[in-house]
Amino acid sequence: MAVEHFLQRFSQAAASSPDLEAIDRSFVDQWFADVRTSIRARAETDGAKVKDYACTMLGIVVGAAGAAYVQIGDGAIVVSGEEPGQYHWIFWPQHGEYANSTFFVTQNGAEAVLQFETGPAVDEVAVFSDGLERLVLDMSARTVHSPAFQPIFEWLTTTEPDRSGAASGALVAYLESEHVNRRTDDDKTLVMATRAMPPHKV
Repeated sequence: MAVEHFLQRFSQAAASSPDLEAIDRSFVDQWFADVRTSIRARAETDGAKVKDYACTMLGIVVGAAGAAYVQIGDGAIVVSGEEPGQYHWIFWPQHGEYANSTFFVTQNGAEAVLQFETGPAVDEVAVFSDGLERLVLDMSARTVHSPAFQPIFEWLTTTEPDRSGAASGALVAYLESEHVNRRTDDDKTLVMATRAMPPHKV
């Protein structure tokens, strides 16, 4: 539900405002309030508790001249920097007061910890869940481990666009590899996108 609301509202805003100026803090706050209202209504219909629908949320809209980012919870959004092969995070993962805790869309006061930021357009973006944080982020230095992303983005630029919605077999194999599994036992969600072209196609 959170993803569907995001895709619908943010794509409409981007279509009507290619410069993304329509996506401001008030727009994001209204979207977030509507998502929470929808979840409460669904919980009532299902005879369940709102907390049963707890989820984190990370979202990006990238236009020709700018980008907008929202996040509540752990995981992170990483984007390409000015220099090739350099990457930086938009929001540092939100971890709660205790180990393995975070913030959720459904919790009381969630609007106070919802993060929103705009910036220049980027060519490469990666969004990932908390299970991959320690593989791609230096938690003590609070930096991105760029070598973890560069080869995947280089591979991605050489692949043909796949609009099937299916997960990449190569990416699934990597995330299920022993190299990755021995370093994390948490969920491993990774979404990557690029609009960079292979050198011979530029």
